[in-house]
Amino acid sequence: MSIKNDKKRFLRYELGLLSLNAALSTRNGEAPVYAKGVGCHQRTKEKKVFRGFLEKLEHIYAKGNVTEKQHIEFIQKTADDISEALGNKLHNGRFRIGVAQKLINLHLKYLWATGHIGEPPHCPIDGIVRDKAKISYDWTTSDSIKAYAQAVQDLKKVASTRTLSVWELEEFRRRDEQ
Repeated sequence: MSIKNDKKRFLRYELGLLSLNAALSTRNGEAPVYAKGVGCHQRTKEKKVFRGFLEKLEHIYAKGNVTEKQHIEFIQKTADDISEALGNKLHNGRFRIGVAQKLINLHLKYLWATGHIGEPPHCPIDGIVRDKAKISYDWTTSDSIKAYAQAVQDLKKVASTRTLSVWELEEFRRRDEQ
């Protein structure tokens, strides 16, 4: 393997870590990702499952030409497949759509910003984006693909002539940066 490939592998791994930490830390005590009693030290197997989905995501989106419809279907399938794989380890046995979209869209944003893939169809929708756009979408509790699709439509109105990815990149500021 060349040093160039090693650098790419390293960056993809670290970006995956950032994506997982952000998406799996909902900070909503009523809607955690993991089931009660699943401690941090017990999550190694679960993290491997999540990493497998991120690798699959990278391969799909690196090829390009993923339509918005396919992207939304991928979010739904990811939520369903992770729920099936990790059911009893997850809160209420479910990996929610809102958390799945945050994980997928954030990871795609990182990959796009570092030049690993082309522009993704959507941006990550979290509390900062929701508040900035003044839309109604709670990513931490939502398990509805229809609610997600509606949030995307609401964001498109706010983004106006810009794509969602460009709008979010230009407008995003952490709360402590504002």
